[in-house]
Amino acid sequence: MMREYGNPWAHRAKWLYLIFVVVALMSPVLHTVTISFNEHGFGAADYDFTLVYYFDLFRNEEILAALGWTFWLAFVVVVVTLPMGILSAKFYQTTRWKVPFLLLMLAPLFIPADIMAAALLVYFKTLSRFFSDTFGLEWFDLSMTTAVIGQVLWCLPYVFVVVLVTMARYHAEQTEAARICGATAWRAFWDVEFPQIKAGVFSATAFTVILSFNEYTRTNFLKGGFETFPTYIVSYMLNTGMTPETYAMSGLVSMTSIVIVGAVLLLALRKEQA
Repeated sequence: MMREYGNPWAHRAKWLYLIFVVVALMSPVLHTVTISFNEHGFGAADYDFTLVYYFDLFRNEEILAALGWTFWLAFVVVVVTLPMGILSAKFYQTTRWKVPFLLLMLAPLFIPADIMAAALLVYFKTLSRFFSDTFGLEWFDLSMTTAVIGQVLWCLPYVFVVVLVTMARYHAEQTEAARICGATAWRAFWDVEFPQIKAGVFSATAFTVILSFNEYTRTNFLKGGFETFPTYIVSYMLNTGMTPETYAMSGLVSMTSIVIVGAVLLLALRKEQA
């Protein structure tokens, strides 16, 4: 019996279909990116390609500071969320209470962003007042820490699902065999399990970076005294309106996500052809 991908043309057709779906879904974003390179802005009869608005972005110190905070926040969220997602997926495979645990992990996805953000804001303000009045400690003032917690709650369910799907193809007996041969739990995971689930781990990493980079609501409520790129864009639009610089900022965010998604697709395609 021929394998599903035994016919190379059928395999290529599936990849073309996937690329078509991605392009169709992102066509509004691609339109915004196209506008951002037009010297005359949105709705102009003429189209003259220019990079001047992007150059202006990287000469703006406020935008550079917002980008710095955004990338730093995304890095911290990935470092925190990825191990938690892997451990959660491994715990799900071993626990007897799979349904309650699954509901607990996916619960943040069913809560609207503004409600979750407002609830976290009230929670952290209450904790901050308690620790300040009782111990004189400002532990839960709005800061990078509170922003990270808010984004971790948002990203963790996605990481959990992506890693769990990948782990479904892994046989736990391989870990048991490695332990019988004298490997520690860490060596059994790193040498035996991780190579087989690394595609899911890398996909979850890319997913987390995109979610963190584009997240606005929770970050805006919990960030404290700094701006991330999405919060800066929204603030700029509310105060200035839609300008060519706004389209350039939106294009920069969109192209960052496109590059990450494209890299994941290319790596997956390369792995399939290897």
